[in-house]
Amino acid sequence: MVDYFIVGQGLAGSCLAHKLHKENKSYKIIDIVSNSASFVSSGMYNPVVLKRFTPVWNAEPEIEKLYQVFREFEDLLKVKLVYNSDLYRIFANEDEVKTWKKKSERNENLKPFLDTQIYNSINPYIKADFGMGKVFKSGKIFVRELLREFRKFLLKNNNLIDDIFDFSFLKKDNGFYNYKGIKALKIVFCDGYALKYNPYFSYLPMEGVKGETMVIHANGLELTDIVKSKVFIMPMEKDYYYVGATYHYREINDEISEEGQNELITNLNKFLKIDYKIIKKFAGIRPTVVDRRPLLGEHPEYENMFILNGLGSRGVMLAPTMANELYEFMENSKELLSEVNIKRFN
Repeated sequence: MVDYFIVGQGLAGSCLAHKLHKENKSYKIIDIVSNSASFVSSGMYNPVVLKRFTPVWNAEPEIEKLYQVFREFEDLLKVKLVYNSDLYRIFANEDEVKTWKKKSERNENLKPFLDTQIYNSINPYIKADFGMGKVFKSGKIFVRELLREFRKFLLKNNNLIDDIFDFSFLKKDNGFYNYKGIKALKIVFCDGYALKYNPYFSYLPMEGVKGETMVIHANGLELTDIVKSKVFIMPMEKDYYYVGATYHYREINDEISEEGQNELITNLNKFLKIDYKIIKKFAGIRPTVVDRRPLLGEHPEYENMFILNGLGSRGVMLAPTMANELYEFMENSKELLSEVNIKRFN
């Protein structure tokens, strides 16, 4: 008997399990190692929508929660996960420069995040004909390390059922959820894009957006900050960099494609002027929602069946806050934010 089943050990499921661990709740995560969106995520976070220079929804409190939760993960797992880094946005034309100056000086919601100064370049191998703008409070979380080390923690503490979740084995038994002989009071689905095949929650308007990324080796680049144009380049370890990402809505699969990789290379070569070698390629499906807000709440018919999903491309920022929101809702009956409550959909 446990308090919770959690289906899925991506960012959402891991952050929820971390919260349950802190609150001394018993739980079992049901998942198998997979090529999930979380596992192939770059882990980059920033508080600004860099296409339009607008603030990310709920950015300030989400970043504060991000720092708190992932540093708690560091203490728990004894591994470095949080890396603060400025982010530089390359301007495409003079109009973008003017827009940046106007918003960084006058928009109260953006002042904490946008530097008013325009930079020529921060690296001799980065081309920026119209200059660059700096975004504060950005950085990266080493997501793969987090998921890998937390999985070891779960196995060590007997909190993980290392298997693909099979809905045919889930039964309601005298007020409890029974899965292969183990009972739980509550069940939470954190199953990402697999929600499309979830018989309980597939009515929700989940969309899939395919994203491809890659890791490159660029000897002598010595870039220490994140740079963003149509694609971003983000430092990893010495001379290794993460490059991403594509957004494709047509072919929804997690297979690496020639089209996606060519798109990355073409856009990277527009501003990176140094030889590099492609080391590894990734592809995954982001779980997104039509209104670009997460999916939290209780099933309208099945009591004590919940969902935490739809974090999209900002999962690193959203997961800690949304896991806490759902926990307070499940345990303390605190009302969910209307923007994320699944009651907004019939």
